[in-house]
Amino acid sequence: MGEEHAGSSRGVPEFSRLTTAVCPYGHDADSYPHLVSRADTENHRSHLTRQEPIPGKKGILYMNRNSPISSELYIANADGTNERLLLGANNNSVYEYHAQWSPDNQWVVFTSERNGDGNSDLWRVRPDGSDLQPIATTPSVEGAGSISPNGRLVAYHSTRGNYKSNIWIQDLSTGAAWNMTNSTAVAGNSSLPDGHFRPAWSPDGQWVVFSSDKDTLWRGHNNVSGWEHAQELSIYAIRLDGSEYRCVVNKTGYSLGSPKFSPDGKRIVFYEMTTEATVFARRLSLRDEEVSQIVSVDFATGTDRIQHTSGSGVKVFPQYVDENTIGYRNKSTGFNYVSAQANGTTMDRTSIAGSIIASPAWSPDGTQVVYEKAVWNQPDSDQQAWRPINKKLYSWSDDWENRNMDSFPTLSKQGVLAVSEQKLANGSLYVMKPDGTDQQEIFSALTDNVTTAEFAAESDGGAFQPGWSPDGDWLVVGLGTWFQARGTEPGLIYRVAANGSWHEALVNDAGINAGFPSLSADGRYVVYRTWNETSGWPGGLRVLDLENGNTTVLTTSWDVLPTFAPTGSKILFTRRSSTPISGPYDDNYDICTINIDGTDFQNLTPESLGNDAHATWTADGKIWYITAKYGFPEEGPVYDNIWQPYGQIMLMNDDGSDKTVWSNGMWEDAMPLFIPNSLLNGTNA
Repeated sequence: MGEEHAGSSRGVPEFSRLTTAVCPYGHDADSYPHLVSRADTENHRSHLTRQEPIPGKKGILYMNRNSPISSELYIANADGTNERLLLGANNNSVYEYHAQWSPDNQWVVFTSERNGDGNSDLWRVRPDGSDLQPIATTPSVEGAGSISPNGRLVAYHSTRGNYKSNIWIQDLSTGAAWNMTNSTAVAGNSSLPDGHFRPAWSPDGQWVVFSSDKDTLWRGHNNVSGWEHAQELSIYAIRLDGSEYRCVVNKTGYSLGSPKFSPDGKRIVFYEMTTEATVFARRLSLRDEEVSQIVSVDFATGTDRIQHTSGSGVKVFPQYVDENTIGYRNKSTGFNYVSAQANGTTMDRTSIAGSIIASPAWSPDGTQVVYEKAVWNQPDSDQQAWRPINKKLYSWSDDWENRNMDSFPTLSKQGVLAVSEQKLANGSLYVMKPDGTDQQEIFSALTDNVTTAEFAAESDGGAFQPGWSPDGDWLVVGLGTWFQARGTEPGLIYRVAANGSWHEALVNDAGINAGFPSLSADGRYVVYRTWNETSGWPGGLRVLDLENGNTTVLTTSWDVLPTFAPTGSKILFTRRSSTPISGPYDDNYDICTINIDGTDFQNLTPESLGNDAHATWTADGKIWYITAKYGFPEEGPVYDNIWQPYGQIMLMNDDGSDKTVWSNGMWEDAMPLFIPNSLLNGTNA
């Protein structure tokens, strides 16, 4: 069947058999942020170094994280001169961002992940880099710290307690902390977005202003698929004692964020953009396609609106540098200055150019600015700088050590790891031992199909979601285009030898983009999702019988990412459950199961109105998935290269019970896979 290609004689070593198969991962292609050219196969870098069993742990939990690989804080003069690293070698600059000055100019408070990659904590340091101190260091997100005018308190947002972002106040002397916004008077509908972000003090220390998306609707973006959530923010205020809570200003259909007081306390400044723009605004590669403006209003009334900027560009992080000047970041150009007065002009200050400098905060006297430089795989460069595979991550579980992994990792029953190298290179398929040895490319996204190769080279596709045969001799995998081009370009299902010696096309139907396959436990059936290239709409799930070649239409809904259970004939998948699908608010995705004969359909996440997706099985028949249930951990537009920052990893039983949170960070985490100690360092189960 199909064309066979001569391949290497390299064999895949046998391993001790796991009791059940581990099914492959699913990740909707439209949500992937990787939009830059990939490296050639020859430039592929080794995925893993040899692993030893993890002492005191059950093993490794591999996962996939989208975030910067590093971020450092700098201080410079307000014109960009005299730039210097805030945390030098003596204090071991690790991974810091989102800094702000104390009102007395004596401290810089910032977020750091020095306690573990992915664990956002609050720290402070002197402007000369000395006297580094922790403020709030919990397993939850702590960020956007703001020290009170009297220097005694710090306000910040945190997911501590209920996984939703709330405004917390902490006494810097005693460490006592309390939640300002999780009260009956303030908290919103728990099934809707209910986050509170980026607090700032009034000059007299009596008020805290912040942004919030409480009681807004879950909304997708307007390209119909609706997969990524937009965020509609308004500006709120509350007194330090919790009284006089009120909405200062909102604007239907717009997002208003990152409020700051004027020096006299009479006005607040913030960024303003359409709700729709908050999706592309959090992608540097799309920064020129959206627009936001810097606006201020009277704090007491929310009126007397002044728009301080005009023109293109995503403008964020506004601040009064002095009574006459507002500074802000334009994601396309760098840090800029504008008059704080109505009908004012750009100030006679030197802008600081650069698209990768971010999160500016000016000193109280306006002479200095602190900011971050984050390292990404930049869309306007040839830099290959994704987080290293196998890098240790912060672990929210005492039993497993989290490590970074590339895309769609899956284990055979024999304990062989297959992975799509979507992050580091060209989207080809690799196999290896779980301890990182015997790595082999078995299916090239660049050379094994000429039609799809150009899209793989442009990061618009690749060999995604591999699934193992019961005997470990071959795999099924989708090869093609999975992003915006899925409605017009090809997607095929292949069977590939585990040693790379041959491959054949199983599904190559004209007009159908077929992808994300999964193999049944007995190796007979392949389930996959379809997309109609003529209509441009999804075609549901289909099942191919490998024994007789017959194909059955299983569903006709907007269904993606199907995976067979490790035993039996149950299929797990993600469904767009909103009906009808006619606008940006019809964007709810749920985790579902169905039998191979179409019976016993179950929606396992009906209580969650945010997106639930990217589901797969564990070896013992539980279900991993990613949820938006707890909302954004941060204002969406302040991110630079993240599609779904609200994604948290969850684990549940196959009937939807016992839902448990497995991650609590501010980045996009997905694709978890357990690797027990018995499979590390070549030892047997």
